[in-house]
Amino acid sequence: MWGNKEDPVQQQDISATATSRPRPIANLVRGPVAFLAVAAVWSVTSACGSNATTATSSGPGGSQSAVAASPHNGKRIDACSMISPQDVSSLLGVSVAGVSTGKEPDMGDCTWTNTSTEESVSLTISNPGTALNNRLPPPAPGFPDPTVPGPDGMRYLGGGGVEFAAGDRTNTVQVAVLRLSAGEANAAAVNLARKITPLVPR
Repeated sequence: MWGNKEDPVQQQDISATATSRPRPIANLVRGPVAFLAVAAVWSVTSACGSNATTATSSGPGGSQSAVAASPHNGKRIDACSMISPQDVSSLLGVSVAGVSTGKEPDMGDCTWTNTSTEESVSLTISNPGTALNNRLPPPAPGFPDPTVPGPDGMRYLGGGGVEFAAGDRTNTVQVAVLRLSAGEANAAAVNLARKITPLVPR
């Protein structure tokens, strides 16, 4: 895909040493909160180029609707139920409960953190209408594009972060684990995004 040159995704390798603390996105971002902030800013700028009207809802067929709140009902989406405990423990090396800190209705977030290593898995579900027809919008004119194209219309954000469209929403998932190379972290994030996609309500 990238010719004879090294995959740009691999060039994003985490520069921390084996004994340093994990620093996901932005200086490679310290902790999940910084990643969520970066992802939120990018989602806002990319959404500026999209039509804000809500797409016609046909409703996902056999998706696990029990794991998420119905859209537009003023409730938070249960993002913590969208990644299985097995997937979390296989990445972080321990079983931990997810924590949601957001308050906005019709949106969701969850972060799983190994407190002994500060490694984490983070997920954000944006508001409906930010990715109409399940296509990520282009960045707004005048804003830089820090992303790299990924599979299935996804975009790599760096530091193991992936932006993906689901439920007519722009969403992000990050795998911030130091033992993984940049390419491995991105692949793990893509794998999670594919599992999460059918669970995101419109």
